[in-house]
Amino acid sequence: MNDLAILGLLDGQDLHGYELRKRLGELPGMRAAISFGSLYPALARLERDGLVKAVTNRTSPTPPAPMSGSLAGELAAFRAHRRRNSGKESRGSRGKKVYGITEPGRQRLRELLVAPEVVDDREFAVRLAFCHRLSPAERLALFRERREELIRRRDQQRSGRTSQRHLTTYLRSFLERDTEATTADLAWLDRLIAAEQSSATAGESAGESAPSKPGGER
Repeated sequence: MNDLAILGLLDGQDLHGYELRKRLGELPGMRAAISFGSLYPALARLERDGLVKAVTNRTSPTPPAPMSGSLAGELAAFRAHRRRNSGKESRGSRGKKVYGITEPGRQRLRELLVAPEVVDDREFAVRLAFCHRLSPAERLALFRERREELIRRRDQQRSGRTSQRHLTTYLRSFLERDTEATTADLAWLDRLIAAEQSSATAGESAGESAPSKPGGER
């Protein structure tokens, strides 16, 4: 899931570690899933595997001091300039490394987005955040697979009610809440599927009604 989120964000634009960590925290399902302690090892692994690359370094050098006309003064200014730059390079250089996605990284992102496994709720939320990069048919396939998973989950929840007589009132209420949440997710997913189908149909109709160019081209 971390690889999917990192690659999905970098596919949009190049980011350095701090920006990437901030945007990861804004993704559904990722708010508590990744920290700086796990982000940088993940980036190093993805870079080693050729899925991301270091694009540039945003650390800008301090401009040199103006010429003073005095040899002693210019020498002192040069030494101070070198000390300042040396200190800057030693502080937080890792946070200034800018990462970008590679073509193999884009291929890996696509593989993660179209994977048939849709059991993990947080991973599905992250896949949904980047599913605009899929074709309409691929998005429909993802939504329908998720729908089948939710139907299986709902049926299991309903069948388990007969064995809940020994549970406390509060635990039984919590399980009923799970069933209601699954039912609500199914209704939301049905609306999403219907909207995707309607959009695909509208796109096909627009393509069919496009005026023909000379030679039969549209």
